[in-house]
Amino acid sequence: MCRIPIISSYADPEQFSEDQTLLTLYTLAGEESGGFVTFHSHFFIQIGKALFSPGVVASTAQEFGAVDVRELSPAELVRAEREIWVHYHQQTADQINDRLFAAFAGSKLIGVARCSRHPDGLEVDAVYVLDEYRRHGFARSVMILLVEECGRHETLYMHSKIELVDFYGSLGFYPMAECDLPKTIRDRFGFCMGNLKGIDVCPMKRDPTALISEQAT
Repeated sequence: MCRIPIISSYADPEQFSEDQTLLTLYTLAGEESGGFVTFHSHFFIQIGKALFSPGVVASTAQEFGAVDVRELSPAELVRAEREIWVHYHQQTADQINDRLFAAFAGSKLIGVARCSRHPDGLEVDAVYVLDEYRRHGFARSVMILLVEECGRHETLYMHSKIELVDFYGSLGFYPMAECDLPKTIRDRFGFCMGNLKGIDVCPMKRDPTALISEQAT
């Protein structure tokens, strides 16, 4: 029998407990132009006044300055491989089927997330931020843009680490049964023989039609 996994989250609450209010503030703070979303330092300062300690926010603004969040062009995909994924399972990008969304501090690529088109669905994976830039909301910023661009009208699937279930849940994803994943996405983890929990992984999906129905009720 196929069952939806029972999740026990071990997420660090400081890192992953941002609520829907924070998600909304991130979205409103984005200044979009020609496919670019720029998060300026004043934005982090204003968020920090309400939610974080002044010292942490001031440090973020001074150290990183303006952070650009945008989709990578096909020619830039190799940068994710060389500058980000070299630290994360040596991922590679497919120019035909992959869309990559990234955060830049100046000209430095600091984080990325991928949405891959499989024959029977869209999969989100390879979300990674360089160590020194973590815990400042950059992964969330990249995921917000990915969801907006790829998940507005289509369902998104992912294999989330259990410790990140709450984080992705705040972006509209929810746990699902492994057997309900599209076959080509499910088969990527076929080596687990149906025991995703054994490697601390939870299948998740984000269904835009379900979100619209919830908002309407």
